[in-house]
Amino acid sequence: MKILLLGDASNYHRALSVGLVRRGHSVTLASDGSRWMGTERDIDVSRPNFSGPLGGAAFVLKFRNLLRREFRGYDVVQLAAPTFATLRPSRLRPIFNELRRRNGSVFLTALGTDSLYVKTLTGPTPPLRYSEWHLGDGAVGAMSEEARRAWLEPKLSEYTDFVYDSVDGVVSALYEYHAVVSAARPDVPLAYGGIPIDLQSLPAKAERQSGPLRIYAAAHLGREREKGADVLFPIVREFAAAHPGRVEIVEPPNMPYREFLNFLGGVDVLVDQLYSYTPATSALLAMAMGAVAVTGGEPEYAEFIGEKEALPLINVSPYEPQALGDSLGLLLKNRELLADTGHRAAEFVARHNSADVVAARFEDFWQRRMK
Repeated sequence: MKILLLGDASNYHRALSVGLVRRGHSVTLASDGSRWMGTERDIDVSRPNFSGPLGGAAFVLKFRNLLRREFRGYDVVQLAAPTFATLRPSRLRPIFNELRRRNGSVFLTALGTDSLYVKTLTGPTPPLRYSEWHLGDGAVGAMSEEARRAWLEPKLSEYTDFVYDSVDGVVSALYEYHAVVSAARPDVPLAYGGIPIDLQSLPAKAERQSGPLRIYAAAHLGREREKGADVLFPIVREFAAAHPGRVEIVEPPNMPYREFLNFLGGVDVLVDQLYSYTPATSALLAMAMGAVAVTGGEPEYAEFIGEKEALPLINVSPYEPQALGDSLGLLLKNRELLADTGHRAAEFVARHNSADVVAARFEDFWQRRMK
């Protein structure tokens, strides 16, 4: 098949493209490189540096040229999000319509927050027990009312509904997104893809038989509350202070993707997310390289993927976050447990999230849903 992946987030579509190429497909990835991450792409669709209406107009012109010259004649177009480019909904809608007109089937990857996700999780019957948007029994989650209003702005929400109405199907990246789309839009064809990890591109993990337990407190700047870093990081710092000389915390700022991978190879534990049910990209990359991830690992997710064994990660409940200190203490006392968990984590990623495994799921869904 001839496939266009349009947009990206945290190297998702890039890793997927690698798996698809290995399965014999012709793949073009057009993205902005996930902005500061600088991930690889075949066609750059970064927004011009100048802001305001003039920047938007120049970006629209760029897309129109790409639609005429590049974005046509594909069997499959897979969008990274309803807002697959940084343009207003009124400007995205005609681009979306042209993509449908000039190509075969158009699908959506549910791999991040969108209006449907926020509307569903802040509504009266959210399909998840908790999330960054709610904590159950009517309790408000970590995200602000201002953020909720921004996602539910009528023009954005209406455009998002239009995309879900118009695509030929949706592929989910996480259990959470799958549960939300399934509950909110049971009329839309849906399949689980998972997050693809290109195992062959990962650097070797540094061998660390001794020294302090090295903990990476990882959070994208500006997304600390969404990830639960404002809750988890103080617990980690308190744990380190209680074990002077035996624990090292590293907290580098946002790094380009390739630099981030090299950095992961030298850590023992990655503290990633509090409100997730599923290990996402940073956690899976760390796990693939033999580190222990503090991330989502809820029973609903394990059952969803058919995993019978205990998940090789640290799952912290937002209702009992202080339990993280006890889990870290076990790793500090037992280096064999640290190594064994890391080994099982790498096997877990290879089994469920290798780029080839995820690409096969996409391929199967496309073949069943293509026009």
